Amino acid sequence: MARIGIIAEFNPLHLGHKYLIDEAKKQGEVVCAVSSNFVQRGDTAIFEKRIRTQMALNCGADLVLEMPVCYSMSTAQSFALCGVSALTVAGCDTLMFGSEAGNINVLLKTAEILISDKFSQILSDKLKSGITFAKARQEAAEECGAPKDVLQGANNNLAIEYIIAAKGLGAEMTFKTVKRQGVGHDSGIEDNGFASASLIREKLYSGDFQFAKKYMPKEAFNLISEAEISDITRLETAILASLRTKTLDDFKNLPDISEGVENKLFSSIRVATSLNEVYNNVKSKRYTLARIRRMVLSAFLGIDNSFFMQKPEYVRVLGFNKAGEEIISQRRKISEIPLVLKATEVKQLSEKAQKMFELESKASDLYALSLKKPAVCGLEYKANLIKTEC
Repeated sequence: MARIGIIAEFNPLHLGHKYLIDEAKKQGEVVCAVSSNFVQRGDTAIFEKRIRTQMALNCGADLVLEMPVCYSMSTAQSFALCGVSALTVAGCDTLMFGSEAGNINVLLKTAEILISDKFSQILSDKLKSGITFAKARQEAAEECGAPKDVLQGANNNLAIEYIIAAKGLGAEMTFKTVKRQGVGHDSGIEDNGFASASLIREKLYSGDFQFAKKYMPKEAFNLISEAEISDITRLETAILASLRTKTLDDFKNLPDISEGVENKLFSSIRVATSLNEVYNNVKSKRYTLARIRRMVLSAFLGIDNSFFMQKPEYVRVLGFNKAGEEIISQRRKISEIPLVLKATEVKQLSEKAQKMFELESKASDLYALSLKKPAVCGLEYKANLIKTEC
């Protein structure tokens, strides 16, 4: 039986995600690597990670693993490296993902191009002209033979990074893709029975649960009626206060810092009175809003470059069913990266592993303040594993 790995945020889990899990389930066991409480766009996840874990298990996943905050809120490359590493720990032989292309050969070809010396040289030359990184990357890839506009799709980009990460790790995986169903990533419209996670979040924030009900599987939607919704604006003053205590050296050590942007970030924080002011003052052709938001939140959470583009020190289990329990029992004995079930197990690991867990704990404690009814500290130590029978 195949063991299929899926990397996702499930922010929240919608019908497109359910379609992907269903397709994977037809082929074997399903393992999901799920983002922590802070996500790649530089924001809080709308629901706490254990709620999203339960969503995944209810919708067919057998085992759910955590992507720690220092990876879940990182670049596509670092995000992919962690996700693929977690899935290899679980013994996944297949990696499945949605993509706009819907053609695995197109994605494989583009991945090979992006790791070539020719591409790197052309990209470097184009960046010197002052165009945006995204445009330079697309043009360089096309000059090397990539299909036109393949890097325009957000899911294509992540899929390609998953392939590159797997090859870099030497993971013996088969890659499979399903064509993204319905609307595009971050689309503001509904189409063909599907809605994007960003649109569903927008409706949930406005209180329109009936809209969400239409575009989320019932197994996931049934969990949110009593769930607390996170809103990062509740943390704004705390974030600004924390940023004002940072030194320039603190910003120099953030992940994904380059070209002296730490100076611009530091000076902007000294005069800004809102997060949007910070973002808009620093944003440029080379730095997207998502990248700036990640830098700001990394500074707030105390995340430095220690883990950037490094394999995770451990992989933590969030939830499982009976099939998932068998996977854990098998893989705990042979995995090179420790597979952790309890917080107390981290104390037996390396100093760097303990630092990674401390960052996760701190992030969860601060995330707790983004809820309408703030939660207490210590959830990473107190929360139980999520177990389902089927």
